[in-house]
Amino acid sequence: MSEGTAVLAVETATDACSVALALGGELRSRHELVPRQHQQRLFAMLRELAGDRPLAALGLDLIAYGRGPGSFTGLRIAAAAAQGLAFSLGLPVAGIPTLGAQARTALRQGAVAPDAVILSTIDARIGELYWALYDAADGLPQALTAPGVCRPEALPVAAVAGAAAGRPLYLVGSGAVLAGAFPAGLPPFAGVSPALLPEAVDLVPLARASLAAGEAGGADTVAPLYVQGGDRWKTIAEQGRAQ
Repeated sequence: MSEGTAVLAVETATDACSVALALGGELRSRHELVPRQHQQRLFAMLRELAGDRPLAALGLDLIAYGRGPGSFTGLRIAAAAAQGLAFSLGLPVAGIPTLGAQARTALRQGAVAPDAVILSTIDARIGELYWALYDAADGLPQALTAPGVCRPEALPVAAVAGAAAGRPLYLVGSGAVLAGAFPAGLPPFAGVSPALLPEAVDLVPLARASLAAGEAGGADTVAPLYVQGGDRWKTIAEQGRAQ
């Protein structure tokens, strides 16, 4: 994973519109809580990061986006932006699970202990929550489960307890507002952070790791992560573009 890899990152899966630019050893970002205004703010925020330079002149190496789960509209905005940028600039793109980016935000902000297990959640706003478990031991969250969706009372106790296995367990993200309906038998939480939202700056190290692992792809690989339902994302070919 090269710290010199220049990355432009976009995260719009929640109420926050978040962008980051890692370039020449400097990391700049914009993060705004703008429910239902992501489309209006996203490219203005990107222009703020780029200053008076066109994106094509920045010397970027990689586009990163939060691929979900989260708001269907937000996922499509981030995916469309990442796909368009990767296509027009001829760059690889890394789609990062939003719950993993949120776990990294919690780590960076000190909301969880470095040796913790993180239950990263997002309120799905239909009486359900998106969730996944992450191991924070090495500084970059490692997924212990795939992202899932369930009603709060159906959160799988065995999976959570087995992952924690005596280690401190933290609950982060907007899904924590539903914790009162969690089933009995869960390990106690060492901390709860319901106001925490994923930030684009935390996509940067995860995207660099993805690129180093050979997991980044071309613009045609962009696809939101719909954990439940949703209309299928269309590939570039299906949108009538040449690949």
